[in-house]
Amino acid sequence: MSETVTLTPAQIDFLKRTLPGFETSDGSVELAGRAGSQRYFVRVPQGSASAILIVWDSRDEDWGRFLSIGRDLTSTMGLLPGILADDPRHGLILEEDLGDMTLKRYCDNRPVDHQSIIAVYRQALDALGIWQSPQVATHPVIAARVMDEETFVWETAYFARYCVTDYCGCEVMLDSAWERERKDLARTCAAFPGSAIHRDFQSENVMLHKERIRFVDFQGARLGPPEYDVASLLFDPYSERVDEAMRDDLYGYYCRMSGRRQYECGRRLYLCAAQRLMQALGAYGNLSLHKGKEWYREFIPVALERLGEVMGKLDGFPAIKAIVKKCREVVKGMGGLTCRSSTNRIPAP
Repeated sequence: MSETVTLTPAQIDFLKRTLPGFETSDGSVELAGRAGSQRYFVRVPQGSASAILIVWDSRDEDWGRFLSIGRDLTSTMGLLPGILADDPRHGLILEEDLGDMTLKRYCDNRPVDHQSIIAVYRQALDALGIWQSPQVATHPVIAARVMDEETFVWETAYFARYCVTDYCGCEVMLDSAWERERKDLARTCAAFPGSAIHRDFQSENVMLHKERIRFVDFQGARLGPPEYDVASLLFDPYSERVDEAMRDDLYGYYCRMSGRRQYECGRRLYLCAAQRLMQALGAYGNLSLHKGKEWYREFIPVALERLGEVMGKLDGFPAIKAIVKKCREVVKGMGGLTCRSSTNRIPAP
């Protein structure tokens, strides 16, 4: 049975003003998902269809970014949910309902059929190619944020604090070699050619709606290495159905589709994957230990496994490799929690 929440009087009033014919007997509506932040989503009836009400503190710096990107790019790109109305006073946004078929759920529901999974991932990469076009990169809100060296350094500091230190208790390994290597990694990634990126392009934020790929949770979009989004998708800890051979196939497809030379860009993919996975591990540690969202700890083992796999593809970085190896040993000793399916939207913060 679906979880329900009760609408507040202000929310009911907003819906009556924006959805002709909206009625509710007891204010009870279906919960459509929760984010890593304090946002949550409810599904409300709209005639014979439905819409999604986002409940979100409008003082959040990403509130305005979400509205600007959504309103400006929905009609031209065809990838984002349409925004129907908003109420900043009460922290409400009403948007098009894209259903609940995430890329993760679609793949989890497939039989063991690599080709069908590869096919839908190729559709996602095709859509990502549209997002990475110059038209999106020139949007003023997206262009105002850049994955620069400072941002990449922040990601690995996040990993060090909430995964290495708080979750695994391995802070003694965060020495001068670690500092030097993570700064070298950040400097290298920041120097890669950039495009528009989603910044949280994983299988819970890619939707299949009416046989089309759509994106949600795009408020963190910015300029950065296109391989960052590709790595986010192909090494996504939420998805258990994409193995190494499938990743190689899909990355080759992306390179052909985008006109990139795979042998030149392969190292970029792994460097960006290292950054992305460390950021994700920091988020899982922080959310599970300090934000009361314990389900995130279930993704730590597979994220560490994939980070170890990525680091094994890269020359150098002995300190980072040693830290990842030790964290994997610690987590394995905790009982080896494994990833399981979730009905929550699970973006990184």
